Amino acid sequence: MNDYSSPLKTVHAAKYDDKPRDDLIELIKDNPRRALEIGCGTGATGWAIKQKFLNTEYIGVELDQKAAQIAKKRLDKVIIGNIEKIDIESSGIQKEYFDLIICADVLEHLYDPWKALFDLRSCLAPGGIMLASIPNVQNIRLILYLIEGHWTYKDCGIQDATHIRFFSLKEIMKMFTGSGYEVIDFKPILMYKLEDGAWPRDIELGRVALKNVTKDEALTLFAGQYLLTATKS
Repeated sequence: MNDYSSPLKTVHAAKYDDKPRDDLIELIKDNPRRALEIGCGTGATGWAIKQKFLNTEYIGVELDQKAAQIAKKRLDKVIIGNIEKIDIESSGIQKEYFDLIICADVLEHLYDPWKALFDLRSCLAPGGIMLASIPNVQNIRLILYLIEGHWTYKDCGIQDATHIRFFSLKEIMKMFTGSGYEVIDFKPILMYKLEDGAWPRDIELGRVALKNVTKDEALTLFAGQYLLTATKS
């Protein structure tokens, strides 16, 4: 008998890393009066933002009920549900209300992240910003796996078994601009350290070799994910 083991068995246990996303918090330059986080988890990031920026009203949306119950003790309000199924207006989320919207490792889990971004755009106040973190499917380690014929789902990371959509940097940019945003900054989070800003000009992947690699190409290949700052176009 074949053993059909599913990577979702462990993922469905919903283990949440109860740590704030300090890398995203560092990108917030002005004190947000009202913030919305999609997929707020246990509210660790929201709680850290409320400690750093006083008098911030923080609302979270979270699908997992256990995580949401913890977040309710930390945030001003938590809406329990799937952002793709929630009626934005009936849930009490007002139009042009938020100075800050965060989608940290969320969009890749949605069936239609393009529509979700478009709908959230109406909630963003003029001059407000959207912060997002999205895995990079163009990562060189993943390319090597594909060359070897592997695409093994895992509990976390780029090959998280609960990921529905996969994006390269160019596709991330197209998704945001096509949904009515202007990306004003992006930052690659590197899986491999580039010593003193140097990068390999030639990269060998078994029988496949990349020649004359530019710095921008190296950053794209070595990035595990991207942090984006966007505003309404």
